[in-house]
Amino acid sequence: MRKLAYFVLPFALSALSGCSTETTESDNVKTRAIWSNIYVTSGGDDSRVIAELNLTDEFGNNISLSSSDKLEASVGNDTKSLEKHTDVFDVDYRAIFDAHSENTQYVVNFVRSEDNVTLTNTLTLPRPFEILAPQKNQSFAKSESLVIEWSNYNTADKLDVTLNSICKLKDGATQGNAEKFENITDDGKLTIDLEALDMFTDENLNTRQDCTLDLLVERFRLGNVDNNYAAGSKSRASQQRRLSDISISLR
Repeated sequence: MRKLAYFVLPFALSALSGCSTETTESDNVKTRAIWSNIYVTSGGDDSRVIAELNLTDEFGNNISLSSSDKLEASVGNDTKSLEKHTDVFDVDYRAIFDAHSENTQYVVNFVRSEDNVTLTNTLTLPRPFEILAPQKNQSFAKSESLVIEWSNYNTADKLDVTLNSICKLKDGATQGNAEKFENITDDGKLTIDLEALDMFTDENLNTRQDCTLDLLVERFRLGNVDNNYAAGSKSRASQQRRLSDISISLR
């Protein structure tokens, strides 16, 4: 499945963010009304546990933990409290672990004092890998195919591949696009026809200027979601590898 996102800088952040900027304290929310997105990511050096809590669904108010509630993550005997992290659009809770190998298991507990209940998600990291092709700073013409290759393939897991492009428009503005290929078979290779991508066929593009393309490959496993969370809550662990500064000629 392919998904395309479009934005013109400098409005990229507001265009891409679907989250509410409002915040509600957790003491004021019933447990069954808390939507969660709990995920683990590793870039190969360590791993991060991140928990996002919203009111009712993905687009509801951000939920900030009251002093009586807590989020904790455990890897084996190592247990850490998730610390609050705030940016312009979102509130989440994070912890960093040294562990990042295949089959590392993470147990994330949300302790709710008012309801006297602990919600538990369990996640397991997939096998690490490296991007073998293309290479950083490599150049391609729009008429070519982009062949992505990675190591340690042939697992039971799936991959998502995201392309992020920055191109110049004829009026001098800068345009960003993101296109995502979801649930890719983990067979070590994905071929993308660059000329078939909408991000490189917009008639408003300045074809005298090359576009810059960044690549994100994610091998993932879905985790369990405690059934006391609101419907649609998510849980996922992924190995992520990035590649930047690929040049795409539009001429």
